[in-house]
Amino acid sequence: MGAPLLVVGLGNPGPRFQFTRHNVGFDLVEALSASVGRPLRKALFRPVQWARGVPALAKPLTFMNRSGQVVPWLLQKTGIPAERLVVVVDNMDLPPGEIRMKRRGSPASHNGLKSISEALGHDEYPRLYVGVGRPAADTDTITHVLGRFDDDDRALVDDALARAVPVLADSTDRDIQQLISEINARRRPESA
Repeated sequence: MGAPLLVVGLGNPGPRFQFTRHNVGFDLVEALSASVGRPLRKALFRPVQWARGVPALAKPLTFMNRSGQVVPWLLQKTGIPAERLVVVVDNMDLPPGEIRMKRRGSPASHNGLKSISEALGHDEYPRLYVGVGRPAADTDTITHVLGRFDDDDRALVDDALARAVPVLADSTDRDIQQLISEINARRRPESA
């Protein structure tokens, strides 16, 4: 039997960034919060919304490149070890509608993951990638990730989140490798 998870979705705070590609981590945590019936609440004196329980849920209210500021506090407050931390982030190497989970890895060029790795002093934590696709040839990376999906891609991403949520909501009886296998078995829509 596994310990509880701490699911941390990354994004940028505020209405300007709501539903952007960079905020799919927030989107997943909000969907998971609704699924388990535990609303996120602002922590006192901390830039984070969170919900205790199984799984524990959090959305750092810092900007993406400072996401790591609250993760050590969350791990300490919940008593959940870093190997049961699942960080949910956008990934341009996956097309919209795909998800993929890994046990560990380098942060590469993702500033949210860099911040968390720096705060923890290591890269040994699972991450769940949500595909947002590559920018068009005439669009730079920042404009792309801070932009919103068109209706078709939004539907694909919402479907991807819907495939991940039940696995994470019912995760206590599984170790991380089992979770990774189950998420990755749901990597693509069934019609793909």
